[in-house]
Amino acid sequence: MIKKVSKNLVTSVITSFIITGCSVKPEMISEEEIKQDVEKSLNVISKVVQPVEQPISLDEAIQRGLNHNLQKRVKILETALAQQQLDLVYYDMLPSLTASAGLSERNNYAASASTSFVNGEPQPLGSNPSYSVSQEKQRTTADLTFSWNILDFGLSYVRAEQQADKFLIAKEKQRKVEHSLTQEIRRTYFEAVSAQDLLKKIQPMMIEVKKALEDSKKMQEQRIAKTPMESLSYQRELLDILRSLHTLENSLISSKIELAELMGLKPGIEFELADKVEKNYEIPNIDMKLEDMERLALENRPELSESRYQERISEKEITAAKLKMLPGINLSTSLSYENSDYLLNNDWYSYGANVSWNLLNVFKASEMNKLAKTQVEVAKEQKLALSMAILSQVHLSIVKFNQAKKEYFLAKEYLDVADDIYDLTKIENEVNINSRLILIKEKLNNILATLRYSASYANVQNSYGRIFVSLGINENKKVLVDKVEDTTVTKASLTEDKKILEETSKVVNEIEEIPQNNNTIVQKEIKSTIQEDSLFNKNFNNSKIKIYKDEKLLINDKEYIVKESDDISKIAKQNGMSIKQIVIDNFWLVEKDRIEFK
Repeated sequence: MIKKVSKNLVTSVITSFIITGCSVKPEMISEEEIKQDVEKSLNVISKVVQPVEQPISLDEAIQRGLNHNLQKRVKILETALAQQQLDLVYYDMLPSLTASAGLSERNNYAASASTSFVNGEPQPLGSNPSYSVSQEKQRTTADLTFSWNILDFGLSYVRAEQQADKFLIAKEKQRKVEHSLTQEIRRTYFEAVSAQDLLKKIQPMMIEVKKALEDSKKMQEQRIAKTPMESLSYQRELLDILRSLHTLENSLISSKIELAELMGLKPGIEFELADKVEKNYEIPNIDMKLEDMERLALENRPELSESRYQERISEKEITAAKLKMLPGINLSTSLSYENSDYLLNNDWYSYGANVSWNLLNVFKASEMNKLAKTQVEVAKEQKLALSMAILSQVHLSIVKFNQAKKEYFLAKEYLDVADDIYDLTKIENEVNINSRLILIKEKLNNILATLRYSASYANVQNSYGRIFVSLGINENKKVLVDKVEDTTVTKASLTEDKKILEETSKVVNEIEEIPQNNNTIVQKEIKSTIQEDSLFNKNFNNSKIKIYKDEKLLINDKEYIVKESDDISKIAKQNGMSIKQIVIDNFWLVEKDRIEFK
């Protein structure tokens, strides 16, 4: 009967486990749960944001990023996780103290009989054997055992030291994220400053270009324009300008969104930046010797600190390998209790010690030691390779910073030239010397020059921030700030830039040379107004324009030197321009009476 009950019980337990296992099915997350999770995430993101109450400066943007950037918060949590893991490892060094208690019961007494053992065989029980009992049907036991394995303590101590180094590695990774985040915010901030100012210029200009395009179409419909081809060419150029403006707007409009993400601001929050695009920026300069910078980088870079800690972890692995080869010594003591009436002593304590040793460890001891030493050598070589890379980054950051400054000075001078050309074009437009299209083109060129200028300054700031990242320090060293006017660059570094500037300045020089016989440009332009009114109503294809060898023409915004075999028609066909456009771009031909109409 007992066997039958036991069999039924075992069968029932096994069946219940099988049924339970078969009842588990994949269950998708419901839409309601997803919505609740999304709502919770949005609430958390909104709570993280610090309110924007005033225009944000660069320092505030960096501070917001360090406090609220979600990627930075992930690194902080990883560091906290490493700290908690270190706390847990400390407990592994402690002895174990195990408490246990139990209740057992059987349906009858464990009665037993004994018999004599003669010549190696037990004698048969008699017809009326005498049974004895030594334990209750129901037993209650309790035990408290203290044990300590000395070998495990030694290994746990080494592992705790290794985990402490891993915690310090996590701290260095957090510091690296801070440096990278600061540099990235610096770069994006000045790009957003440029976008903030230029978008205010681009949008009105797009309206102006669209209006010019509509006016041209109306004139074409009313047949006021000179020829359909000229009207369509005019519209095509306006559409090219409009397309350029849309491309420019698309490249600028995302800057503030990227900055908001880095600062931990929820997308859609409006904010203004404190800085504006300026004519003369203050350019930072690093007042530090290159040798000192190299030493500073090797002392402070988070990656090298990680490598040093990793080397120390590998060195401790040698100690751990040696400990594993030793025998394990286990010390134990316990206090026990049992409620049996058949025991003379219901509670007692015991103690003991035992030694265990895996003898096969002797054969692999040498290989384990070699492996640990190889890991140390690998860590050392990695540190040396990383040191070389860091020194290269320091040198490269200095080179890029100096190059960025040169590009900035070039962009600034280019902007000055573009401003002068735009101012002259506006004056000429006011006195009807040039067309509306030329003014729109020059306005676009001026915006593009401003973009290059502000982008070059953003690159200066980005390169400046990279120097501190390459050194592994925050921007807390003494730096010299020089005004742009007082900043000097070596003649050798500016030689190539000056050549480019000379080419760019020739256009302005030609414009400035126009008023040779008058006191002002405006007087010359007013004098030419009567000529212009009748001039551009004529057919230039029936004209004869005198040009001479080695004279300079402005063709497609580039300087062209006239050859002996050239004439205006040939130059126009080669460059895809109309003769009228060449005359407009080189108005000195009109002033010097070079044009004769047949």
